[in-house]
Amino acid sequence: MKIFFTLLSLMLITGCTSLKPLEMHPSQLQQTITKDAIIKVGSEVKIYTSDGENHEFEVLTVSETHITGENISIEIKDIVALETREFSGGKTTFLVGSLSVLLYYIVAAIALASAIGL
Repeated sequence: MKIFFTLLSLMLITGCTSLKPLEMHPSQLQQTITKDAIIKVGSEVKIYTSDGENHEFEVLTVSETHITGENISIEIKDIVALETREFSGGKTTFLVGSLSVLLYYIVAAIALASAIGL
């Protein structure tokens, strides 16, 4: 039972996340990045660049011209698409609820088996 509460606590702390694409024309996206500060330090992003590459990383710095992560620096003018990782409360709730029900049935089955002497 102690293991269950440990796992439950870890799931609630970490939660479920998903990548959310920002759908707009590349030039509009580049302007939005620089003017509206839609990317913040610590954000997890997936950036698609004009050379056809994609890069997934945690943002360490954001300047007027570059977004940097560990061992990577991308010029904002080269970004053609962007996805940001966001917390999903619904997915986390579903996961925790499903695991709780599953654990309940496992514990009930073990108790029943021991009660009837199996």
